[in-house]
Amino acid sequence: MHIIKSETQPVIRLDFVFKAGKWYESEAGVADLSGKMLFEGTVNHTASQIAEKVAYYGASFENNQGYDRTEFTLYCLSKYIPELLPLVLDVLQNPTFPEEEFNLLKRRNQQNLKVQRQKNSYLATHSFTKLVYNNQHPYVFGLDENALDGITRESLVNFYASRFSTSNLEVFACGSIDDPMQLLLEQEIQNLNLTGDTEESGNLAADSLGNETNAFVDMPESLQSSIRIGKQFPMIHHPDYHKLVVLNEILGGYFGSRLMRNIREEKGFTYGIYSAISPKEQDSLFYVGTDVNFEVTENTIEEIKKEIRILQTEEVPEDELHVVKNYMLGKFLNDISTIFEQCDRYKRIILQGLPHEHYNNYITTIRSVTARELKELAQQYLALVELKTAVAGKKA
Repeated sequence: MHIIKSETQPVIRLDFVFKAGKWYESEAGVADLSGKMLFEGTVNHTASQIAEKVAYYGASFENNQGYDRTEFTLYCLSKYIPELLPLVLDVLQNPTFPEEEFNLLKRRNQQNLKVQRQKNSYLATHSFTKLVYNNQHPYVFGLDENALDGITRESLVNFYASRFSTSNLEVFACGSIDDPMQLLLEQEIQNLNLTGDTEESGNLAADSLGNETNAFVDMPESLQSSIRIGKQFPMIHHPDYHKLVVLNEILGGYFGSRLMRNIREEKGFTYGIYSAISPKEQDSLFYVGTDVNFEVTENTIEEIKKEIRILQTEEVPEDELHVVKNYMLGKFLNDISTIFEQCDRYKRIILQGLPHEHYNNYITTIRSVTARELKELAQQYLALVELKTAVAGKKA
């Protein structure tokens, strides 16, 4: 258990983080449904009783299923921890996976999947991550059309039994925590006993990667196209990672980026365009995303590639680099202004096994990286022939 104290506000957040994300599932969708089913009833509480008790104390108790981990998060006033913590531990330790609630949850998620798969942005990202990885890779975004149909209650019970273990559990407590509160947390959480399989092996489908470079999902009724362009990137531990974050910021990481100036302000092709780096525990992904009128789809793709070529052939002017550095430093300070945001940064260090000086190194890199280094990085990591492109929309 990790504790970060702040007396600024009388609130507390508890995060229970298990190695039970998509990386570990044998059937697509099982990790997500397993986490949600824990709220559908326990040995001591029905689903409605769980929801009513959380609401009575003005709290929030929710599940967030990710690619590598699944988290259960409680927000509440610190004074209500004695009443709410036993409920949280009951949900984590004593789920019953009631059949009726499972059937309702499955139908809701099937319906939601149908709705999501009508959206260009969902289909473009789904297709793009399939290009980068492969059809069964756990880091593929979203689900295929009928992916949830074959999931059974037993699938969820087995996933819970194998992946929910106190041996791989990390608990993060942040907020208004005095000494008696800390003692209470330690005593109660020590009694949590989950004996899942602690084997570290992940999804075997993760061993192979995608070979195709382009994908198009035809949406004949749509007037817009969603575009995703990108590739695998160095992982967060890599010595070039922080410099690549600066390079990404220049390309499309903030409102004043080159992609925004060109494709939004000058060309008027879109309301917004961005580039991002998504670091996960087993890989890292760089991508550019935007929605445009279907008639300018190819023009937009060419303009994106043009901006990348400029980064590869011309050094970033010093005044532009100065602005980006100041923006990134200011944003970093703003992003750690609350105890919860500070805990999120600390959580990343723990979960991804980063050195404790990770953010110090990040600040140092922002201040010291040169235009020449950024040009060389663009040449090394943004080779146009390595980029994957996925489009969902109407054919021009």
